[in-house]
Amino acid sequence: MRMLAKIHGVHVPMRMKMDQTILSQHKRIYVPGMKPSFVGLETMLGMDETIEFEDYLNDPEFSEKQVDIHTEMEKSMFPELRK
Repeated sequence: MRMLAKIHGVHVPMRMKMDQTILSQHKRIYVPGMKPSFVGLETMLGMDETIEFEDYLNDPEFSEKQVDIHTEMEKSMFPELRK
């Protein structure tokens, strides 16, 4: 960070820290059947360019399942209908 500040100015490390803080607060929009993730933060940190063992092992978090989108949206919009 100090090298960036010396080369490009003090605003660059400050902006990078600000972007990281903002992106760590916002999750992806809720999509039924998919767990929210920090796509923007992962992209900023370069974590989207590598394949880790979590990406290809049979982790239940990453498994795909058939979901009725209408039912899931009704559950999220009307919590009193959940059973």
